[in-house]
Amino acid sequence: MAGNGAAEIGTVQQWLDQVFGQLQAMVDQAVEVLIEAGPPKDVAEAEKRARAVGVVARTAKAVAALKTKPTKVSGEAEDDVAGQGEVIDEAEEQRLRAELFARVDRLFEVAEQKGYGPKPDRTGGGGAAVAGVGDDAACEARTGL
Repeated sequence: MAGNGAAEIGTVQQWLDQVFGQLQAMVDQAVEVLIEAGPPKDVAEAEKRARAVGVVARTAKAVAALKTKPTKVSGEAEDDVAGQGEVIDEAEEQRLRAELFARVDRLFEVAEQKGYGPKPDRTGGGGAAVAGVGDDAACEARTGL
């Protein structure tokens, strides 16, 4: 079975090389058309040409990406990077947590002001026993979604 996988990879690579060659030729033709065009006569034509240049440039970059091989980070490199992480002390962690929770509380306040969030309990109860707990529809109804 391992041989089949290698053969498929080879076939795909050959196909990709063929497609790359065809696309590269098409991009080259598009570049030639842009180069051979006369200078723009007005602002609208200049803007149109600038958009065309941008499209061709992005296309050329995408075609070139077909030939670049993705780089893998080895396990050792990941360990090296992880070891270089900054360790924060307990006080800094508490400060960051307090800031995070303050921001989350503010987001909840804004959501409630805009009408998102739990609907008021109209049963008169304290909300301790809500019918359909765990039910998706009931959950969406309680959160106002």
